[in-house]
Amino acid sequence: MKSHSFVTKIYESQITFDYERLMLLLDKEDVEKFPYMKTTYFKEKNILLKREFKFLLDSCQKFYNEVAKENNYISWNVMISWVQRYDKGDFHDTHIHSTLENHWNFVFYLNCKEDSSRIVVLEPGYPYVNEGKRVSIKPKIGGCVAFPGYMPHFVEPNISDRRIVLSSNLEFFKKGGKKDVN
Repeated sequence: MKSHSFVTKIYESQITFDYERLMLLLDKEDVEKFPYMKTTYFKEKNILLKREFKFLLDSCQKFYNEVAKENNYISWNVMISWVQRYDKGDFHDTHIHSTLENHWNFVFYLNCKEDSSRIVVLEPGYPYVNEGKRVSIKPKIGGCVAFPGYMPHFVEPNISDRRIVLSSNLEFFKKGGKKDVN
């Protein structure tokens, strides 16, 4: 008898950061308005690497390292990081970030309310594979989520007046790959 399975993990954790300091910095960031949300993505390709955001990168690193260890990676590199703000009614349609196995998405909830919209992660291969498997993650300040970049996901329409997240895409390396960058 043969047995086959596909297992894809989604990780959740919690980080701590200087909330007041971060909110002051974010008030100064240039967020571009799109029909469905506001983002720094098109103006600032790697907000975590800006000197004034180093304290936030330091907070995120613990989660990056935990996910790396769980998946037998020895190092990682932040390829891109940006902030997204969802006001009432804002959302983000279903999308992926990469097709490569070692590229991962990370979402950190920086500011949200009890009724802020959830991120919904769909099964790999959606919509071609659709067994109705999905993980819906409720935001909480300091909450963080990680999953492979090939997993389709979306953000439900926001019913609260504000939801702010930091998104980052990481490239992970196994032994024999790029030197440890942490």
